[in-house]
Amino acid sequence: MFKTPEFWVLVAFVVFVAGLGKTIWRQIGGALDQRAADIKKQLEDASRLHEEAKETLAVYKRKQRDALKEAEEIVARARAEAERVRVEAGKS
Repeated sequence: MFKTPEFWVLVAFVVFVAGLGKTIWRQIGGALDQRAADIKKQLEDASRLHEEAKETLAVYKRKQRDALKEAEEIVARARAEAERVRVEAGKS
């Protein structure tokens, strides 16, 4: 059995495949680790950008509220001024 060429070819093939398999698995593992690190970084970036977007949205909502309040004040002053002018015109 140990003297047949087929046996030694089989042994050589198994050793070759085992060595090649180990190298391939190491490369696949490295590629998967790198991919996992890339995905983790993308998730962290997305989370950071999401927080920045929420902060920016809050700022613009506050500015919009302030602008609406200011517009209401301007309209109220304009109505008061118009009423004052109407009353003054009625006295003349």
